[in-house]
Order: sequence, then structure tokens, then C-alpha cells
Amino acid sequence: MTPTSPVRGEYDALAARYDRRWERYTRESLELIRPLLARRAPGRVLDLGCGTGALLPRLGVWQPRLGAWHPGVARYTGVDLSAEMLRVATGKAEGAPFPAGFAAASADALPFRDQAFDTVISASSLHFWARQEEALVEALVEARRVLRPGGRLLLVDWSRDPVAMRLLDAWLRLRSGGRSHHRVLTVAEAQVLLWGVGFSVNTLELHRIGWPWTLWAAEAVR
Repeated sequence: MTPTSPVRGEYDALAARYDRRWERYTRESLELIRPLLARRAPGRVLDLGCGTGALLPRLGVWQPRLGAWHPGVARYTGVDLSAEMLRVATGKAEGAPFPAGFAAASADALPFRDQAFDTVISASSLHFWARQEEALVEALVEARRVLRPGGRLLLVDWSRDPVAMRLLDAWLRLRSGGRSHHRVLTVAEAQVLLWGVGFSVNTLELHRIGWPWTLWAAEAVR
């Protein structure tokens, strides 16, 4: 993917209303990250496909209505293709009790040095990363590259295991012509991909958060 990809155009147009339109889905899907994050202080966090930065205020204590998740964040960096989504996200960094910044970049070409992060998180963005499996593998290799040894990759994404999700996946790919919505993975496919790029998979579980949404949540270690 490049910053001029159809994904960027789609989400640039959606940015102003994204939080309102997807409030319930965002809240319930991000809750799947909470128990994984709580296992260890997250340290330097990279949020891949951060969108409007919905994860950011949940990591600290300066927006109590969201409920603070973990105080052990040393630094937060959000990455997304969409400049408009990042514009919305930047407003959420005000008052953060740790350094927070953003960068417009693609998941398969991250502008960071090796081992720059302790935790990489991606929620509901994996199915946008690549048209072909090879490019998806490149994105996971990049995530591993920027993690320190022993660092964690926390993923939440749609699951193609249930029939309803397979139908949704097929419809969205047809609607976008394969330009922005790409292939949704089953649990087994996700595990094979993570193993294949050198991650050790600690947790990989299915979760239902309301029809038709079934997602998998994974914790993998570099």
C-alpha cells in the first residue's frame, strides 16, 4: 500500500464522521485489547492503522470517562495512511500523560528504526493492509522488525470463520472491487501467518461482539 491508495481516499472522506458512526463497534472491539495489554507494561507503543486515535485516550488517565487501561505507557506513536484520520487523532493527544505523536505511513514500510517499540497494536486494520498475501507478510515482518526482542504484537481483526462474516467479507470485497477491502483471515490462517514471520503466538481467540461481528484477538511475541 502507498499513501495514495484507495484506503486513504476512503478514510479521508470518512474521517469527520467516523467516531460517531462507529462508536459502538470501536468501543467493543477495542475492549478485546484490554486484557492482552494488562499482562505487561506496554512501554513504547506503536498503533498501526490508528485511524482517529480511539486507542490513545484509553491508554492513559486524562479522560476518565473512557476508563484508563494501563499506566505503563512510555510513549505512543500512531500510524495511518489517512491524513484526515490523523488530523482527528491529533486532537486526542492533548493532555496525554506521556509523549504522543503520529505519522502518515503504510504498515509495510514503517519509518522507524529496528527495535524501536515494546508493543505494537493493530485493531481492525489488518484486512486493509494488503491486496496480496505477500504484502500482508511484509507488513507483519515490518511489525516484527520494529519490536524489541520479547516485544509484543497485539492484534484484533475480523474473523472469516463464521458464515455471516464470510458473506460480509465477500460483499465488501465486491463493493470495493478489491481496492480497499482485502481478505479477512480465519483464526487458523492468522496463526500460520504469525508463525511464518517468526512470532510466537501466546493467545489467539475468537470473540463475538454482536451480529454480525466476530473477531479474533491475538498476542504474539517477537
